[in-house]
Amino acid sequence: MEAQKPEWITQDEYAKVAEVSVSTIKRWAKKGYGPQPHRWGPRRVRYDKAEVLEYLRTGEKCAS
Repeated sequence: MEAQKPEWITQDEYAKVAEVSVSTIKRWAKKGYGPQPHRWGPRRVRYDKAEVLEYLRTGEKCAS
């Protein structure tokens, strides 16, 4: 069986779903809270949507 590819979302989309500001998302990432951000170059940051939703549902960091 083939592994399902993640659906990627931006910091803006993450902030909207979490109902917080983008600066809060950046602060969480810096402190190690929530899902691990994935850098796609110097300015492009994406998050695995499933990990974001799991974190918001449980409040626990996802295994990456």
